[in-house]
Amino acid sequence: MYIKLNFKFIIAFIALIFVMHEAHEIVHTVVGWLICGCWGERDFNVWGLCEGCIDKHPIALVATFMGPLFTFCMIWLGGSYLKSNNNNKQKSFGFALIFANMPFARILTASLGSGDEVFGLTKLIHNHTLSWVIGWIFILMVVFYPLSKAYNLISNKRRIGYFLLFFLAPVAIDLIVVLGLMNTLLNKNILSTYWIMGSPILVTVWTASVVCVFMFTKKYLYSLSEN
Repeated sequence: MYIKLNFKFIIAFIALIFVMHEAHEIVHTVVGWLICGCWGERDFNVWGLCEGCIDKHPIALVATFMGPLFTFCMIWLGGSYLKSNNNNKQKSFGFALIFANMPFARILTASLGSGDEVFGLTKLIHNHTLSWVIGWIFILMVVFYPLSKAYNLISNKRRIGYFLLFFLAPVAIDLIVVLGLMNTLLNKNILSTYWIMGSPILVTVWTASVVCVFMFTKKYLYSLSEN
C-alpha cells in the first residue's frame, strides 16, 4: 500500500488516538466499578479504585490489566484488516487502528519499569525486576506481529520513515495534548469537579468532544492510500 498522507486523514487519525486513549482509561474504571460497586477517581492518565476496594476485593487488581488487554485487542483487530485480500480502504483503517493505540507507549512505559503491565505484575508476584522483564517481553511479543504486518504493508521508498512516523508521532501528540495541556488545565482546577464515572467534568467534556470529532471524520481513516 502506497501511503499518501492528507489533512482529512490526519485529523481523523488524531481523533482516533484520543478516543482510544480515553477508551483505555474507561475500561480500567468500568471494570473497577463492576467489581467494587463504586467509581474510583481518575484524571487524563491516572486512575484508581474507590477507597478500600482492593482490600475487600483483591480480584479488583484485574482492572489494572484490562486497559492494556483492550489496547492489545484493538492493535490485533487493526492487524486483522491488513490481510492481502482486503482492499486498500480496509488496510488503511487497520493501519490507523494499530498505531492509534500507541504500541510504542506500551513498550516505552514497560521499558521504564512502569505502566499497567509492570505495576499489575509487581502487585501479583512482589518482584519489580521480574515483573519488568516479564511485562516488557510480553508486550514485545504481543505487538511484534501486527507491527511487522504494518511495516511490510508500506510500499513507499521511505518505508522506515513512514513506519517511525506512525510509531512515534501518536505518543508525542498524546503527551503534548492530553498529558501536557489537558492535565495542566485540570491541575489548575479548570472544570476539575468530579462528576460522572469518577471523572472530572473536564475529562467528560474532552471525551465527548473527541468522540464527536471522530464520528464526523472516521470515514477519512479509509483514505490513507491513493490507490
